[in-house]
Amino acid sequence: MDNDNMNLSKRRKRQSSSSLTMVDGNDGEDRISKLPNSVIVHILSFLKTENVVPTCVLSKRWKFIWYSVPTIFFSMTGLCSRMDTAQYLEWQQDPEKFYIYVEKYLEHRKKGMYFIENSISTSFKLEMFGYYKKSKAGIVDKWLAFAVENKVKEINLSIGRDKDNGGCCYCLPKILVNATYLTILELCGVGLNTSHSFNFPSLKTLSLEYVWLSHTAKEDVVVKFLLGCHSLEKLQLCRYEFLHIDGKLRLGSLSLKFLELEHTINVDDIKVEAINLESLVLRGASVRNINFSACKKIRNLLLDDTSDEFEPLLHTLLANNPLLENLTLIFHHLHENHLKISGKELKSFNFTSSYFGPCNITIESAPKLAYFCYEGHMDLSISIEPSISLSGKIVILEGETEYVDDRYEAAWFTDMLNFLLNLNCSWNTISLHVVEYEALIWPEKLKRVCRSPLLNWKHLKVITKCSNPKRISDLKDSLMWISPSLETLSINEKHIF
Repeated sequence: MDNDNMNLSKRRKRQSSSSLTMVDGNDGEDRISKLPNSVIVHILSFLKTENVVPTCVLSKRWKFIWYSVPTIFFSMTGLCSRMDTAQYLEWQQDPEKFYIYVEKYLEHRKKGMYFIENSISTSFKLEMFGYYKKSKAGIVDKWLAFAVENKVKEINLSIGRDKDNGGCCYCLPKILVNATYLTILELCGVGLNTSHSFNFPSLKTLSLEYVWLSHTAKEDVVVKFLLGCHSLEKLQLCRYEFLHIDGKLRLGSLSLKFLELEHTINVDDIKVEAINLESLVLRGASVRNINFSACKKIRNLLLDDTSDEFEPLLHTLLANNPLLENLTLIFHHLHENHLKISGKELKSFNFTSSYFGPCNITIESAPKLAYFCYEGHMDLSISIEPSISLSGKIVILEGETEYVDDRYEAAWFTDMLNFLLNLNCSWNTISLHVVEYEALIWPEKLKRVCRSPLLNWKHLKVITKCSNPKRISDLKDSLMWISPSLETLSINEKHIF
């Protein structure tokens, strides 16, 4: 590196030494330096490049190790340590220094390939969201050319628009088309030219977030990727706007196994033809606007839907996927207050509700169900037909609760009592999460007028804010009143009995 960077590295020597060595209290032995080079390189591969380079001043042995780290990761935004903070502030005040740093690093890395036998790059990651300048597009192109020439398998770019030049975005260069060795491509805040081909025969994972297309684009870029990436297994789209040319859009793939759509735009009349799809995640995208009738092998399903006609669409989706094993539903409101769930292969069911209002769940024809998780307010009742033994997790949300002035008094415990009694199923191990420990400590005067819930819980784990041993004792007594048949109890991961 040049003198300025070497001096900067020397100033950080003490920080790097303390963070990269395990020192024995008796003899000051450096344990990390006794590890094989391969292990050290593996450890360093988890760090950002600006943290890796200063290790070259630790000793003669460390002088060239950084050349062998296969991951190249530059970031102007991530803050993980005091050293990161100092570097970040320096680059924030003068972004030009960031470009100079990356340029010089890549020059040295390229030279190192001639005298370091295992100087191989497998991953290239660049984070500069909010600091991109249109005038630097050619330089960024050169960085990507370095990655392509070195046949990297993973490229992750997070760049963003140039706010000082009309919001211009960085458009991926044509050189990327030659990255035939790519297995993972993750793009955030970049532009794509649909006139380029997207033939990546080895690509397994594609992630597009805030990706922009030109106004003259004549075809959807995702469709092009699916046509040119015959090995693609995982597709993630976030804040992506589909381009409809002839009204309807078809997303077809024989290899696709995982699909995630998060707050995608213009999703009307999309037909997904992925007959081997096993995992589907929809967040902020209505099931009503997407046709999944060709997907009948889904095993993992997560739906975060806000549409009014969600329930009947859900039933249709469940009926078309008899192999479903894991179901997660996130509701913001319900058109009806009764929800029926069934599935002969269903093993776990996670239900999250953020609204106030009664909800009745019936789980039927699910003989393999072993786990149920609920996160929401105390207005849920659940019934499982036939009754089976479950492990579960219950997270009680308070939010902007109606109990602001008299929280954890009579009204609270009445609702709590009804809530627990309405968990109408046989529990094996249950984990109960509340905000404050007082939420579960029944006042003595209420115990005298209320019958015990007499829950048949055997194994209970409670997670709450509780550090006072006396209050833990009170909490234990209250829990034993709630469920006298408890065999094991832990509070905040501490075994009580």
